[in-house]
Amino acid sequence: MSLNILTFNWHEPYICQLSRIKHQFLVVAPETQPGQFRHWDTRMRPVPANCTLIGLEEVQSRLHEGRIDLAIAHNIKDLVWLKEYELPKVCVFHCRLSTEIALSSVAIDRNEYLGKVKTLLEDVTPVFISQSKRDDWGLKGDVIVHGMDVEDFPQWTGERAEGLRVGNLLKEMDLARGFSLGEKIIDGFACKTLGLNPTLAGSRLSTSYEDLLEHYRTCRFYLNTLPPQYEDGYNFSLLEAMATGMPVVSTYHPDSPVVDGTNGYIADDLDFLRDRCAALLEDPELARTLGACARQTVKEQFPISRFVNSWNRLIEGTVQSFIKSRGFDENRTATPFHERRRKNILMDYVAHPATTAYYLDRAFRKEHNVITCGDTINDQVIHLWNLEALNWPIEPQDIYRRAGGPLAGVLESLPKGWQPDFYLYVETGLSEVPPDLDTASVPTACYLIDTHLHLENHLRLASRFDVVFIAQKEYLPRFREQGIENVYWLPLGCDPDIHGKQDVEKLWDVGFVGSITPANPRRKILLDCIGARFDLKVDRKFMTEMAEVFCRSRIVFNNAIKNDLNMRVFEALCSGSLLITDKANALTELFEDKKHLVVYDDAAITDTVQYYLDHPVERETIAETGRQHVLQHHTYRHRAREIISILDGIFSSDLSTSALAGDDPNLPDYYRHVRHDLVGLIPESARSVLEIGCGAGATGRHVKESRNLFWAGVELNADAAALAKSNLDDVIAGNIETLDLPYEPESFDCLFCGDVLEHLVDPQKVLNTLKGFLKKDGVLVTSIPNVQFFGVFNHLAEGNWTYQDEGILDRTHLRFFTFKEIEKLLAETGFELDQVEETLDPQYEQFRGKNPGVLKIGRVTLEELSPEELRRFFVFQYRLCARKVASRCGTISDRSETAEPDELLLKEARELEEQAEWEKAAGLYARLLELHPEAVPAMVGRANCSLKQDRLKEARHWLGRALERDENNSPALMGLGVLSLRENEIEQARGCFEQVIRIGSAPAKGHCGLGMTCQVREDWEQAMEHFSCSLEHDPENQVAMSSLVRLAWSTGKFERAEKAIKRFLEIHPANLNMCFGLAGILYEQGKLEEARDALNHILIFEPHHGDALELLEKIKGQGVQR
Repeated sequence: MSLNILTFNWHEPYICQLSRIKHQFLVVAPETQPGQFRHWDTRMRPVPANCTLIGLEEVQSRLHEGRIDLAIAHNIKDLVWLKEYELPKVCVFHCRLSTEIALSSVAIDRNEYLGKVKTLLEDVTPVFISQSKRDDWGLKGDVIVHGMDVEDFPQWTGERAEGLRVGNLLKEMDLARGFSLGEKIIDGFACKTLGLNPTLAGSRLSTSYEDLLEHYRTCRFYLNTLPPQYEDGYNFSLLEAMATGMPVVSTYHPDSPVVDGTNGYIADDLDFLRDRCAALLEDPELARTLGACARQTVKEQFPISRFVNSWNRLIEGTVQSFIKSRGFDENRTATPFHERRRKNILMDYVAHPATTAYYLDRAFRKEHNVITCGDTINDQVIHLWNLEALNWPIEPQDIYRRAGGPLAGVLESLPKGWQPDFYLYVETGLSEVPPDLDTASVPTACYLIDTHLHLENHLRLASRFDVVFIAQKEYLPRFREQGIENVYWLPLGCDPDIHGKQDVEKLWDVGFVGSITPANPRRKILLDCIGARFDLKVDRKFMTEMAEVFCRSRIVFNNAIKNDLNMRVFEALCSGSLLITDKANALTELFEDKKHLVVYDDAAITDTVQYYLDHPVERETIAETGRQHVLQHHTYRHRAREIISILDGIFSSDLSTSALAGDDPNLPDYYRHVRHDLVGLIPESARSVLEIGCGAGATGRHVKESRNLFWAGVELNADAAALAKSNLDDVIAGNIETLDLPYEPESFDCLFCGDVLEHLVDPQKVLNTLKGFLKKDGVLVTSIPNVQFFGVFNHLAEGNWTYQDEGILDRTHLRFFTFKEIEKLLAETGFELDQVEETLDPQYEQFRGKNPGVLKIGRVTLEELSPEELRRFFVFQYRLCARKVASRCGTISDRSETAEPDELLLKEARELEEQAEWEKAAGLYARLLELHPEAVPAMVGRANCSLKQDRLKEARHWLGRALERDENNSPALMGLGVLSLRENEIEQARGCFEQVIRIGSAPAKGHCGLGMTCQVREDWEQAMEHFSCSLEHDPENQVAMSSLVRLAWSTGKFERAEKAIKRFLEIHPANLNMCFGLAGILYEQGKLEEARDALNHILIFEPHHGDALELLEKIKGQGVQR
């Protein structure tokens, strides 16, 4: 079936490659700058027959109408543009992240940027044009390298005695193009430059594709200077030149398809390359011989058939995955409820935009599949409820259900193949629960909003649902008294896209949006008081227009109807204006007075308003703090996630045996519990979590189902740890108080300790150690029981301290904490409290109103208690999020001259070096050496940076200094060995690598170095022996592996390579590229049955693997069948 595929015109040659896939492509010109678009340039390529150029408006129209089947993005900008559209998406990564950062005109934080990219990649299939680009991004995804059909290119003739280079902005992007090196190579030689290069004399754009092909055909050689630290060893132009039959002169790159002396010349020695340029210009036959091999190289290594087959498989898989993720999956019910990442939600409410139901619907759709049913508000309701000012589209539900209508008809009307995971009824005050609800075959839940007005009716309704959510916490006890167990408080929230801050001028002192009716005379009295003294704006607006009134008001006034925590609280806070509100049940559990908002007394309302008008800085500080707080904790997206989290916990049967393969029925249940109460404290930005006391891994597994993060666990119980290994990314079994964890410093964003610290002999020591594994802005999420709880206090007053099987006096608890002691522990270990949540005993509501300041527990009476002190006697457990405080210790300025170099600075320098930020890394190493002149690691780092920047004399200087101080320093010896190889000092290189082997600290690297030395001497047998030895020490050494395999093919001696690949596949059995490499080697040796087995192994994982199928057919053709 032919699909309509949308793509963006950033790269005409690549789109022409894509057009080989027999689908219809709609190519849109992307906006490069406001009002400027990158239109198709026919000078680069003619438009393929199956590509249609299309405008933005037409694309948007087709997307809204569902007339586009799939979109292919080519960068992050495309993904942002596509973000709001629901369709299968692929993103092609053409560049390395490190290259983008290096070329950026503004500073980019790599981790922060990657976090944003990962968010955009949710439900997007990433594909990379090379392995190195995938490695550089550190993301999962397929690699589809370029494909060329050599028959598309004319035969090379090379009559023009000049070189050729092709590329845009070569000089401006010298860092990633190697332009300066190229200038040195071709200085004095004739060389043509094609491309957009306004600062290069003589450079021009090709006048047409035929013009470009003509230059490939007639120029003598192609010049390539792509640097290894920023680019692959080839690009599109180089492959096109080779496909034509043009030889290549190239600076060294480990991934280059150029083989020195075979299909061109490749070296780091610029004088050698200049000599080869001269030889090619003088000898056309030499060029012809090399060029013929270059054409064959492209045919073998970059076949167009592999490119097309790989893209067809990727597109098919992407479409199928998208359809399944949107709920159309016949086998959906075979997956446990909590494992269905995108839930199918059948949502029932009357269509009315200014309701919690509408906002919740919008939130659910961002992460789940929603079909709505119900009625729509009509003109009569609009008039009766005074909604004439509602300036927002009212769209009918997906399936109509009249008020009081049955659910059965709705279920019959669902799309074929779409099965709801649960039914959610949200109260709007306009509809009724279906009469046949009890016959529903899926879990049912309801969200009741106005319980403060309709308590008795809600109590009756709630008994019909499996799970009940209520917006007003005050009434939880009444529901539980009715025997409703699964009832949860779910506060209201805000929708930042509707209620968010607007950049408008402040016009009024105080604003209020809402109704003023005789039913609430108190509201009118308070507004009259405010209006008599201040500029008051009272209006009846909705949605963004309501938010605008809030934003134009310096202060927003709120008044509840009946002690309810209403929508206006969250919506006003979201607008960024100061909210003053009356007391409401549970208000102070979510917000802090005078920090997030201001709670007023009726008698002092005008004084409160006057004070904050007179103190604008304080007013705006509270307003912004409140806004940030609701954005981080109280949006409807948070509420949607809470609903899903609670339902997962209820319907997962606590990760029963059916959910966890290999479960041990003798393992106590608490090892399988999901800590739903703590999950919400993990920051949204967290990408790595270390959990202490992970049990069977239930919590980590639950979180990973909806978030892309790395979760490691430590567990004392060996049986639980064994089970956790199938659920988490990494698990270590043992006692955290004695373990030496194998992680690097600052590896994790979040430390997760659910009910752990009270079990430790020395929790302070453990926290001090674990803090080192947290990143600079990392957090600790923990729960700790409160020994000040009135139940424990009562026992103590009677002389009892009796341990129990569970609870605060659990037999395994070794330490006990009050809230003050928790604060001390955190402060002493370098943490600062960020959030505190409490498990509060219901009896608190009864005690706090009886006799303020007095608490009578049995025979003990406590007096003069503040409200906060009283409350703490009723907290059973604290749930906390604490942020790591930046330490001022350990900086260079705090250390003596004789101390070792600062570890954090050294770590930062090494990270920059890994990111190819050579100049910045060298600067940090230089700073370290100024302060610590004898620091060998800094000398080696400085040398490595110099080596990468071709400053060979400088590199030799620093390596020499390092070895003067430590003659057996392996990194320095390896560096000197590599440097000596580059300078053709073969014997010195060999001596360095042999010494590394003798020392024994890095034998794999030492043997790999000797292998490279033997390669230079063309001693192929010894080279293969050393590469083989390297791989025996480290089967994953990529340089040794690729070199050994390359030599095996060139010499026809495959035994060592076969052995090395088999050892690698024992570690990584799902690496299909290596598996196919093994199959090829086995086939070449005539081991056809073994080759067939390797190919069948590939096809288990990838049934449509084109190359594997092709080789399997060859084997079958030779009579080996099963």
